[in-house]
Amino acid sequence: MLYSLQAVVRVSKQYLPHMSALLESPKAEVFIGDGFKFLAENTSSYDVIITDSSDPVGPAASLFEKNYFHLLHDALTPGGNISTQAECLWLHLPLIGGLRRTTLEIFETAEYAFTTIPTYPSGQIGFLVCSTAPNRDLKTALRTIPDTRYYNPDVHKAAFVLPEFGRSLIEEGKDILPSVGRAARALAEPTRPRKKVLLLGSGFVARPAAEYIVRDLSNDLIIGVSDDSSSCVTPR
Repeated sequence: MLYSLQAVVRVSKQYLPHMSALLESPKAEVFIGDGFKFLAENTSSYDVIITDSSDPVGPAASLFEKNYFHLLHDALTPGGNISTQAECLWLHLPLIGGLRRTTLEIFETAEYAFTTIPTYPSGQIGFLVCSTAPNRDLKTALRTIPDTRYYNPDVHKAAFVLPEFGRSLIEEGKDILPSVGRAARALAEPTRPRKKVLLLGSGFVARPAAEYIVRDLSNDLIIGVSDDSSSCVTPR
């Protein structure tokens, strides 16, 4: 694993010099290794920590858990700040709500902001911005940055203005999204008695019959399939 990470840096320098040139800056120090161990060994060391993480799948899931945020908090100097990748409003809203609740247990201030990135799923990505300083105003830019092509103080402020479905869940824990399709019908028919249906057949006979039966949410369908494997599947 360590060798593959070193290879990423080496190949980037070779084939993506326009992106990797800053790695050669005398101000930059590149550390390749166990990030959790590094944070634990460098408490009260950093004014700002930025995490551009992978999605919370496999090993990267640990970057979205409470233990990681404790490590970030403890690695900050007093009044320090973090910014960490926090997924998409359209795709990961429950996850984002959980992340904000978790970080509010650890940091004095925690806010979710988002921006538009055309190459990301749904064209949007978010950030959790947290501070160890009480009452830190994260939503207002502290200074003007000249010669930018996207960022400005108004964009900064607008990044924290969430659509109501997102604000409601992230800030209040209230889900106001509409229920559609089978979920809506399940809410509309919560007390209807359930029926167990056994369907024996295959091919062109079984599939349309199964699709018709499961349209009624009160039906539990069991399909018996007779073939070489003698398998049986049970969709709910």
